[in-house]
Amino acid sequence: MELIDIKGVRLYRFSGLAAIPGLIHGVFTRQGGVSRRPYHSLNVSLDVGDLPRNVEENLHRVQRTLRLTRLVSASQVHGLKGAVITGGQTVSAGEIPGVDILITATPGVGLLIKQADCQAVMFYDPEHRVVAHAHCGWRGQVGGILAETVALLTLNFGSRAEALRAAIGPGLGPCCAEFRNYRQEFPEKVWQYQVRPCYFDLWRLSFDQLRAAGIRSENIEVAKLCTRCREEEFFSYRRDRVTGRQAAVIALAP
Repeated sequence: MELIDIKGVRLYRFSGLAAIPGLIHGVFTRQGGVSRRPYHSLNVSLDVGDLPRNVEENLHRVQRTLRLTRLVSASQVHGLKGAVITGGQTVSAGEIPGVDILITATPGVGLLIKQADCQAVMFYDPEHRVVAHAHCGWRGQVGGILAETVALLTLNFGSRAEALRAAIGPGLGPCCAEFRNYRQEFPEKVWQYQVRPCYFDLWRLSFDQLRAAGIRSENIEVAKLCTRCREEEFFSYRRDRVTGRQAAVIALAP
């Protein structure tokens, strides 16, 4: 991944996605916003206790940095439901309730996932010019949210899994993904991803789930950046509890 700075707003880009003409994306760090501690500084969530005016300004900065027409986010309830965003759709406060998957074929619409340890997984269909974005926490992994995202792309746009590109964003790494009650939380098939007692490689789990959904290995990128370890760059609920949420965005160029 490449780290870039645009007028003080710092974000990462996947090399593969960045090479695709007409595709815009960014995995933002916590740096470059206006929020004060403990939400410092580019917090994009209204649900963590930050001042709404600060969140609004931070969202404007994200949108302006990527030069998008608008941003749409999901309420992120750790479920499997998705929403297809159309050009004329009006969304209150830019957020769609009850969903964890966002899909659009409309240029200029940024699909925003909020992060503080869960993965944001980006999808791009080069054949039908469609993007999707999934909020992928451990509950979503257990529920099969990545396969569901592929299924929704196929259902709504005729996407072929073998043609899709995918990118797994920062999240809890195998160094920090501790689950002491994993026998109750994870089905037995997930136990193989345990790297030492009670610690799991959730990056590899997502990679394998994308492969099982039909996406080619060479079309999957993995950030391999741990949000809990990298305090200067990322918010982490596991590390701080009271904290902000950084943004990850994918869009078709306006």
